[in-house]
Amino acid sequence: MKTKANISPRWSLLTKAFVGAILLLLIVGLLSRFHGVIPILITALILAFLEVPLVRLLHQSTRLSWSLAANICFLLVLIIILGLSTWAGIAVVSQLQSLFQVLQTMLMGLPEQLANISTETFMIGPWHINLSQLDLPTLAENLLASIQPIFGQVSTLIASLASVAIESLASVFFTFAVAYFIIIDYPHIHSAVHDIGIPQYQDDLHRLRSALATIWNAFLRGQLLVVTTSGLLTWILMSALGLRFSLGLGVLGGIAKFVPILGPFTAGLVAALVALFQPANWYGLTPFAHGLLVVVCVVVLDQLIDYLVVPRIMGASLNLHPVLILFGLLIGASLAGVLGLLLSSPMMASMILLGRYTFRKMFDLSPWDPPIDVLREPRTPPARIVHLLDRLRRNKGQGNGS
Repeated sequence: MKTKANISPRWSLLTKAFVGAILLLLIVGLLSRFHGVIPILITALILAFLEVPLVRLLHQSTRLSWSLAANICFLLVLIIILGLSTWAGIAVVSQLQSLFQVLQTMLMGLPEQLANISTETFMIGPWHINLSQLDLPTLAENLLASIQPIFGQVSTLIASLASVAIESLASVFFTFAVAYFIIIDYPHIHSAVHDIGIPQYQDDLHRLRSALATIWNAFLRGQLLVVTTSGLLTWILMSALGLRFSLGLGVLGGIAKFVPILGPFTAGLVAALVALFQPANWYGLTPFAHGLLVVVCVVVLDQLIDYLVVPRIMGASLNLHPVLILFGLLIGASLAGVLGLLLSSPMMASMILLGRYTFRKMFDLSPWDPPIDVLREPRTPPARIVHLLDRLRRNKGQGNGS
């Protein structure tokens, strides 16, 4: 005898709205109650996201099982992180601590230094620049009153990094543990996420997932290469310019690339202050000329990285307008502190993508005609720079051929 299949009744619109509101309130309550765990989970996700390509490469090239390849890669990454933090961490923290202590001393003497500069007349070609008309000492005192507490807090923070690391050992262990289990189960997690579908919206979800993956892949993996490249080049440049604390300035210059616009500006300002108050330099320049040379070199290096390195690594996925970047920095810093500041660019790009999709659907427009997941091309070097680079490559090729 055949039994009639049970048919589950559909929820009414009121029931769906009620359940959705309850779930939303529950999520908001959990986020507010356990907000301290969110940075740990985000850090674990970032670590797992960065390590998955290494595990996939080892898994495909050696035919090892995914779990064995994941264990080998995780152990190697853990050894590298511990080794670098032990070998270079002490030197970097020491230089950064000394750098900010010296900067505090420099800032205390900034009004006197500017008072001496304001009595001089500078000649740039046919122009004579007289700074005596500007009240530079008063301006410096007002600026000092604003930023002196910030430098004091940063110096104290760097000085207490070792003790903080020991106190937060449990958080570090929890972060690595979560990242490890995510990597181990990544194939199942990946398939589960891709199996999520809403009737008649499978294509939309697929394209949105691909676009969001491109944005976060460019930031998490591409930004790491940009930061490393910028840090190394800044270290080499500061050493070539004969600045003290070149290693600390290199680390600061690399970290500054995490914060668009404001980061490079702050790092360049710190380097200029070091050059301005440095007693001597290799080139026999005056402190003002040495500081000006440092500013010019930092600006040129930052522009070269933005024009030649960033487009090749990150493409157009995070090519946001500067106003949107600054707006995202303010929102990220106010909502999640340092972590929100660092992740503000991909979050802003993701929200713009989802906002475009929502806007099109609200007005019954197709989100894919024109497609919302095709972003504008990144900045390219001016035509003169491109022509100069091509000419240099041709000359180099002719020289090798001869």
